Amino acid sequence: MRKRVAIVGSGPTALYALQDLTKSKSSLAIVIFEDSAIAGKGTPYQRGINDPAMLSNIPSIEIPDLPETLVAWLAEQSEEYLSEFEIERIGISDRAFYPRVVIGDYFRAQFERIVAKGEQANHTICVCERSQVADIAPSGNRFVVKYGEEASLELFDYVIVATGHSFPSAPETSPGYFAAPWPATALQSIPSGKIGVLGTSLSAIDAVMTVATMFGRFDRNADGCLNYQVQDGHEGFEVSMMSRKGLLPEADFFFPIPYEDPLICTTQAVAARMALGSSGLLDDVFDLLRQELLVADPEYAQFIGLNELTVDTFAAAYYGVRDSFDPFEWAASNLDEAKRNYAAKRTVAWRYAILIIHEIIETAVSYFTAEDLERFNRSFKSIFADDYATVPHLSIERLIALRKANRLNIIKLGDRSEISSDNVERGAIVTFEDGTLQFDTFIDATGQKTLSADDLPFPSLHDAGLISQARTVTPRGNLRRTGGIDVDEQCRPLIAGIKPVRRLHIPAVSYLLHKRPFVQGITSAAELGQIVARSVIADLMRPARSRRAATATKSPKAGAIELV
Repeated sequence: MRKRVAIVGSGPTALYALQDLTKSKSSLAIVIFEDSAIAGKGTPYQRGINDPAMLSNIPSIEIPDLPETLVAWLAEQSEEYLSEFEIERIGISDRAFYPRVVIGDYFRAQFERIVAKGEQANHTICVCERSQVADIAPSGNRFVVKYGEEASLELFDYVIVATGHSFPSAPETSPGYFAAPWPATALQSIPSGKIGVLGTSLSAIDAVMTVATMFGRFDRNADGCLNYQVQDGHEGFEVSMMSRKGLLPEADFFFPIPYEDPLICTTQAVAARMALGSSGLLDDVFDLLRQELLVADPEYAQFIGLNELTVDTFAAAYYGVRDSFDPFEWAASNLDEAKRNYAAKRTVAWRYAILIIHEIIETAVSYFTAEDLERFNRSFKSIFADDYATVPHLSIERLIALRKANRLNIIKLGDRSEISSDNVERGAIVTFEDGTLQFDTFIDATGQKTLSADDLPFPSLHDAGLISQARTVTPRGNLRRTGGIDVDEQCRPLIAGIKPVRRLHIPAVSYLLHKRPFVQGITSAAELGQIVARSVIADLMRPARSRRAATATKSPKAGAIELV
């Protein structure tokens, strides 16, 4: 009899999980549950949720293997489709950036090909669109999935919860106050007054571009310079982006792909240090980073005084030079440098060194003590996100064009600020070190929030005691809650932080961010999808005797839960 696998969600993580599941030699019955009307795209790439002006920051060359590359798929598209998104066929490139909705259409096409290929390999694959999963209940060593408006029930041997990003379906929590910039269609009702956007990363840039294209348009001069022109009747349009540092992200920089291996801060070096225990781990990992930068770019190391820096002071030095310039002047200079380096295929050594070690350093995060995790989150973490989350050149050009048109400001909030929608008819009031500002519309565009174990919307898993909030050890050996869900390396939830639940996997990004702060984006989705698929296949291949010998724990509410 075929083993039945449920995949909850159908975004990139589910896409890569499905692709690897179809490689199983055992024929599977796979059911994919998707809440939206179209499966295979994922929330960050759905039409309607995203505006066509929102750009993805991953090029074709960085998208892990699917049946065909983004470049190959784009080359197959009609002139009508390409012109809809102002894509010139001659300019299609494996390092170019495209609108999020284009990436979504590409993923949908790959999803359909993977489903077809899986069915040819003797798997049965059922795609249930408009089917929200309301609950997942353990039943013996299997799981019952409750879904759809009619509360249908189906029994599965394996369940993969790949719900990915989580955003409110109705983001306008009070008049003119939006808790997220998605769905983008929700922003279409806002008037063209003073608009505040919290955040300066790509998510915030997405929000700015959505409203900017509602009230005006971008055009290029004959000399290639991008300009912005506000439409008649919307002369009051003005947007302010704000963050603690008041800095814009840097432009995407050229680097070799695949990544080169670091010389000092290697996977082996970090693993060897982790084996010695958690005490002092953060400081020793920082020392490995310091040594890597000293070798990779001695001039940069000397410029920022790297030898005198600590894990607690490195971020201040890293941002220091940029912080001393007007953010738009720095953006223009950085963009010019990035374009020259792309043309010359030249890599900035220190930027690349940080990029190639960020995932290696992430492997140590879950081993930090609670105090070191706080230190890491306070400042050190941000430099990696700043380095790998660079943005498309066009995004920077658009910001500069808005600034030249006197439609965009950047506000540095500092360490003490308050945002309130109380006592205002619409929007919000922002109070910070330099004063108070009132906005007609306010949009929180700080991106995906970390969710806690209590946020997982499947009550039966909670009732059965299968979901635990992750905890981190303190120097005294106590455990402190740090948020998210406690899972093992195969994304299986851990009971009491020890025993993983067999056949249940939760590779949902929003619940993993507490211990894996860089687990965002398509490459991470591919990794998570592959991990859980291979875990399922490995479990299928276990000898029958091993399965019968597995330990079982009984829950009075849910029956027997099979554990490893």
